[in-house]
Amino acid sequence: MRRPAALACAALVAAGVAPRARAQEAAAGDREGAAVAGAREGAAGGEPRERRAAAPAAPERARPRERAIEVHVAGQHASTVAARDPTAASYVIREDDLRAPGAAAPAVLSRVPGLQVSRTGASSDLATASLRGASSAETPVYLAGVRLNDDVTGTADLSMVPLWMIQRVEVYRGNAPEHADRLGIGGAIFFEPALPRAPRASVGLGAGSFGERSAWASVGLGDERAGALVALSRRSADNDYLYTDSRLGRALPRPNADTDAYDLWSIGRYRLPWGGSITAIVNGFARDQGATGLSETPARAARSHVQRWLGAASAVTPCARPAEGGVDRCRLELTSSAILSRQVVRDPRGELGLLSPVVASAGARGAEQAALRYRPADHVSLSASAAYERELLAIDRAGKAPLRASRATYRASASLRYAPIASLEGYALGAVELHRTRHAGAGGPASALEPSGRLGARLRLADGAVSVFGNLGRYVRVPVLGELHGSSPIVIGNPELAPERGLSAELGVRLAAASPRARAELSCELLGFSRFASGLVAYRPAFVGVLRPYNVGSARVLGLELAASASALDHVRAGLALTALDPRDTSPGRSLANDLIPFQARLVAAPSVELYAEPARLGIDRASLSARLFYRASRVGDPAGLRPLPEQATADVELAVLALRRRLSARVAITNVFAARTFDLLNLELPGRSVHAATEVWW
Repeated sequence: MRRPAALACAALVAAGVAPRARAQEAAAGDREGAAVAGAREGAAGGEPRERRAAAPAAPERARPRERAIEVHVAGQHASTVAARDPTAASYVIREDDLRAPGAAAPAVLSRVPGLQVSRTGASSDLATASLRGASSAETPVYLAGVRLNDDVTGTADLSMVPLWMIQRVEVYRGNAPEHADRLGIGGAIFFEPALPRAPRASVGLGAGSFGERSAWASVGLGDERAGALVALSRRSADNDYLYTDSRLGRALPRPNADTDAYDLWSIGRYRLPWGGSITAIVNGFARDQGATGLSETPARAARSHVQRWLGAASAVTPCARPAEGGVDRCRLELTSSAILSRQVVRDPRGELGLLSPVVASAGARGAEQAALRYRPADHVSLSASAAYERELLAIDRAGKAPLRASRATYRASASLRYAPIASLEGYALGAVELHRTRHAGAGGPASALEPSGRLGARLRLADGAVSVFGNLGRYVRVPVLGELHGSSPIVIGNPELAPERGLSAELGVRLAAASPRARAELSCELLGFSRFASGLVAYRPAFVGVLRPYNVGSARVLGLELAASASALDHVRAGLALTALDPRDTSPGRSLANDLIPFQARLVAAPSVELYAEPARLGIDRASLSARLFYRASRVGDPAGLRPLPEQATADVELAVLALRRRLSARVAITNVFAARTFDLLNLELPGRSVHAATEVWW
């Protein structure tokens, strides 16, 4: 299956469709890297994509090349590669793909190669992500630079990630960039918010099936020197979609699944007169919803309330006089971040099996990081960073003893980028971490110093039209506080748990080409990878009705990934994400015949196509019609392989119009057009066909 796609990409490149665009991939990377750097320094625009000017390229030597190959294709190029780290496999989801009515983070991420999402109901219910067969606890997720993975299970709930203020999503599959505070056995996911750049205001409304209602508004002031933005959103839904009750043999509306969520953003930035910037971001999220539980018999009286506050402040300042052309040779970055979260679950009838009518969990994390980045020459870049993190966990249950635990983490890292010739770039990253935990005031074990890091390289051929890249890495995940000290009445902790460890390798090729005559661009990435993990955390009975975690598991994952995108004639854009996976449980002493890792499909495909036009007549600036398909092969739902999860195939369509000098947008989307039956990770039915609409006005 991969050979025809690879040959097609190679044929287009070999044909020389754009001799002067041979550096397409490199220049696209420079533009992407500049956009990300600008966002982190408060320079990225908060305007809709069609209204923003292109971000200036950061590296001085890349500017002439970028101007030489610029091809206008609806304001964006075809590449989906994030060049913040061009030696690593990555995937970018841009703002346009995040604005579909009714879109949620789990559905958007499911179209990324190598990434699989596990859902437990509607878009407001628990959803987690895993990369390349890793568990969700091994995949760090960041919002505005703050890690969202909780201290109870180690996972991040994607249903709590708001998309309406997100400008781009970057997914690193297996190798995280250097600024991440965890390298991650399963890579890393970054949700980057839009930052203010100019005065603007917007108001939007949305509605959809199953009682979905939404409204949002934002106000921003600023210029190139300073800016501030405040935005508020409310989203609610009844989620009363039909599901089949196997006991009664008929379809019933899902009960007690309503949700009501509020989301607040406050963003400010200031450019320092001598260079550098200060940026501050605050996000508050609160959601009240019915808790139907994870069994076929829904809970009708249980409720859940979740709230989260996160904030980050960063300062960037030059530490040496800029080189000729204004490029900083030395830069000091200081970052502070904090996250406070709390969840209260009320189960008055005991329908959720919590053994308590009320369970309240609270977590807090604060982090400080300093990084020094130095470029002694154009072909050499050095960085060093040190970070300190403190996290607290509290779990209270009615009639039970409270649980209190804390952890202090110290981390140091260093990296080197070296390009001995223009076509070859090497990358090395090393880090070491020390974790100290305490439980109920007593000193806990301090984990041994655990090294992690990776080596990577990229070789560009054919004047940059072809790139070959590869990586070798070692990663560590320290058990979270909930695994060490317990997370519920039926799950007790094990303070003797050792860290999980993983080794990974990947080798891939990227092809890129552009044809100014056909106004066309092509980007294609094909790679193979392997991952070996040991010391995986599993659970076994400690005594009747109680589970305890322990280290036993090991796994081996082999896979192939294909990501391709193309655009042509200023009217067509297409994409394809394909993943073939062989996830095997290699734990010693296994007595089960099945060795497939649960919840991991061996084949996932997500093709898409968009037809668009910019007529500039009748007040319409842009109109588009897009279709997306999603296929996921069958999975096993338990280690023994006795509970299969069927294959799924769905289709979505969306119509979008931008009008009145790009100040008005209207979108209509139909998800699961053919009403295919889909199921969550517990084999419970998910919503069927649904219709969503949204409109937004800017001024």
